[in-house]
Amino acid sequence: MVSFTNQAMKGVPRTHQIDLLEKYQKVTKADVLSALETHFLPLFNASSSVAIVVTAPGKAEEIGEGLKGLGFEVTQKVMEIDDCELEEGDESGSEMSSDSR
Repeated sequence: MVSFTNQAMKGVPRTHQIDLLEKYQKVTKADVLSALETHFLPLFNASSSVAIVVTAPGKAEEIGEGLKGLGFEVTQKVMEIDDCELEEGDESGSEMSSDSR
């Protein structure tokens, strides 16, 4: 079914999946490492990247220290939730009712 869909909707040849597998087999470990070094690792360079992390309050300090250790300038902010944003009976953020046993 996928092959037919690819042929009809995307205009790819019947041998598209086999062609892809043959191309994938030509990729070397060096190719993958080069792509990681060129495109992925720069994302974690503190001099050229901005990291925004949303986490539970209990993990914020640990994550902040880790980012500082990598050279990032860390600013921590606490997001406040307005009471009007909470649904009735959902003050903890969970679906469990307060009288469950």
